[in-house]
Amino acid sequence: MDTIKVLPVYPKFPETFWSYGTSLRHVGKKAVMPPTGLLTVMAMLPERFEAQRLVDLNVEPLTDEHLENTDFLFTSAMIVQENSHKEIVERAHSLGKKVVAGGPFPTMHPEKTGADYVVAGEAEATLWPFLEDLLKGAEKGVWTEKNVSERTKGLVELTKGGKVLITNTPLPRWDLLNLNNYFSAAIQYSRGCPFNCDFCDITKLFGREPRTKTPEQMLSELDALYNLGHKGSVFIVDDNFIGNRKNVKQLLLHIAEWQKERRYPFSLFTEASMNLAWDNNRDILEGMQKAGFSSVFLGIESVDNEVLENMQKRQNTQMPQLEAARRIQKYGLEVSGGFIVGTDGEKRGSLDKLYNFIQEAGIVFPMAGLLTALKGTDLYNRLKREGRLRGDSTGNNTHQLGFNFETKTELSEEELLKGYKGLLGKLFNARNYYDRCRTLQKNQGPHHRTKRSSLEGLIILGRSIKGQLFAEGGWEYAKYLVGTALTNPGYFPEAVAQAIKFDHFRNITRATLEADNYIPHIQSLYAQFSEKAGRIIASRKEDYHEKLKLISKIADNILYKAEERYQRLHEDFRRRAEEALGRLHGMVNAEVERYKTGVISS
Repeated sequence: MDTIKVLPVYPKFPETFWSYGTSLRHVGKKAVMPPTGLLTVMAMLPERFEAQRLVDLNVEPLTDEHLENTDFLFTSAMIVQENSHKEIVERAHSLGKKVVAGGPFPTMHPEKTGADYVVAGEAEATLWPFLEDLLKGAEKGVWTEKNVSERTKGLVELTKGGKVLITNTPLPRWDLLNLNNYFSAAIQYSRGCPFNCDFCDITKLFGREPRTKTPEQMLSELDALYNLGHKGSVFIVDDNFIGNRKNVKQLLLHIAEWQKERRYPFSLFTEASMNLAWDNNRDILEGMQKAGFSSVFLGIESVDNEVLENMQKRQNTQMPQLEAARRIQKYGLEVSGGFIVGTDGEKRGSLDKLYNFIQEAGIVFPMAGLLTALKGTDLYNRLKREGRLRGDSTGNNTHQLGFNFETKTELSEEELLKGYKGLLGKLFNARNYYDRCRTLQKNQGPHHRTKRSSLEGLIILGRSIKGQLFAEGGWEYAKYLVGTALTNPGYFPEAVAQAIKFDHFRNITRATLEADNYIPHIQSLYAQFSEKAGRIIASRKEDYHEKLKLISKIADNILYKAEERYQRLHEDFRRRAEEALGRLHGMVNAEVERYKTGVISS
């Protein structure tokens, strides 16, 4: 039987909160994390399928040579990667190659992928029925956990709730890429979350029954990375790390022992719910501290308990948010947080309260975004019933200035957007940012640190100084690093990392606001053109044909100015600006044509 060549291709991310484009250049890396899910699927392929080296468009381009030397492309994509995924499919089809798509985006929007085959849901359940049909000659289709369930009965181990057990999920095929291109490695521990926040699609994708790998599996995952020579950051990928409290307590004991034996080569971080701070989870906090966890991302969302109730996030109302954040920090964990603007019932003054909380809590990396309604969520379904939906989400919930639904708060939508832009400007102002860093230093308890070679650290520091000292916020940057070196030298590497990350946040905030300011700029340019054209027409000095020449010249100049400023905008933030530029072209050209028609009619 002939071998079937499979090319795994990972779409490019636009510049977003988590992309760290500018920061990566300081540390000499090309992307934040490798596509662990796609590499895991490659490990599930039977012998007849030959997995080729993965092409990650965040690291390298997809070439015609890649495409010509394969039989099928396998992709995995999130919603935010939709545009890049579309380009991959078009490239593949142009050379007669078929695409197999999986991941959250194809699962929730199979009709949008353009792929020949969509293998939706969890690959442990849907991959082999698809491969079986592919070998029988299937030309296209969508394979879901529901429509293959009869075929997998008794062959795939399921929980009582009917979800796939992940205790047999294989190690990712790390040999298919160069880990040195990435800042952090990523390994999955669990799927599913016991909570059911109305805006979140996790429970729709993975259920409310948290399923975990065994401690033995996780140690094998860590061994694989360690044996490849990886050191430093490792993301423990979870929908909610503490969703299964019993299992995670056992895991932490094993990881702590593993890390201690190897002198803590990994700095671990993960995502969890706010109940991590509750009294009954202190042993988990202690375990995370001993296991070498350095940070945790929490879905804090709001500091208004009524708003939290509205989004079905009651677990965040059981303890004051500031007290929760500080307790977690005392166990050596840096708290990052997700925050949402625009939930029904949000009150006037809420954005100021949110900003004050973030500053007081020392949350250095606040992911503050506008609420977005994701397809399949309780929020999406409710808004659809109420006739308030405007369209699907782009998948990017920060630094995007628009809602995909009609809001219902004490503030108008215009006020919400204005307040949100103000919030971003304050959060990623250099002085405010470094004040949060100082607060975190004061509140964060002892934690294990991975050692970096002195030479590597000096190179990174040198790049940072070169790029940041004389840039906007350079004085605050210098004060923070010098102050840390003098008062808390052991923390200095982390201070440098915080400064480097600020470079990214400052840049995407600036890019967002510049793109937004382009809209009124376009309106101003059109007003200028219209006013000048009107004055010329009203003038008695030139004949009509001369007036038309002057108006056309002014039109060309106005459009040139608009194009020139548009080209200076960051390409990942141009969508609304592009629409505005198109409207300007249309209005200016229409007005010129009206004046020309005036010549003909006269």
